[in-house]
Amino acid sequence: MAISGYFLPAAPGADARGSARRKLSLPAEGTQNGGGGIKVLIHNISESGLLLESDVDLSAGDRIEIDLPHAGDSSATVVWVSDRLIGCRFDAPVSQAALSAAQLRSAVTHDEEPVPSAEDEAFGARLHRLRVRAGLNQAEVADRMGVSAPSVSGWEKGRARPKHGRMAALADILGVQASELLGDHAPEELHDLIDRSRRQIALAMGTSEAKVRIIIEL
Repeated sequence: MAISGYFLPAAPGADARGSARRKLSLPAEGTQNGGGGIKVLIHNISESGLLLESDVDLSAGDRIEIDLPHAGDSSATVVWVSDRLIGCRFDAPVSQAALSAAQLRSAVTHDEEPVPSAEDEAFGARLHRLRVRAGLNQAEVADRMGVSAPSVSGWEKGRARPKHGRMAALADILGVQASELLGDHAPEELHDLIDRSRRQIALAMGTSEAKVRIIIEL
């Protein structure tokens, strides 16, 4: 599971009150109701709850135990689930010492296991990482792209990819350059420059982009 330093908000409409949350990127292990082991990535934590990311199938009302530094197994109840994100409320408040220990462990882990470079990632994994970093779920990306949520899920799982002409729009939604989304920095940066120049020339001349041709002599 990719590890990176980002913060995701509470579920839409959630009560904003409560103890202060600490931003994390901490891999952890836990158990479900039935005793099955799970692996999660903790994104933020407070005395009263935490936000997880995991592939495990959980629903609101499920109870889990998460192994926290300095606190050991801490019981929590799932409050909401959105795609891979899981909001949980601790059954009993955790101590400030446990929160500090989790934050410290997150910093150490982040130093030891940096996010893989774009060149080392498949497109689907890269899209997932950038989407989560942007604080968006699959449904939100789908709505902005004018596609279905299963389509975005298929992109992230490697079953399909958006058409090349729509990559720029997807990159804008994620707040990155198309080159970062595609993992092809040098060629795509040049492609972005040419496209941007073509749009500017077309606007200045009052014509369409299709009528603008750019020739590069080396």
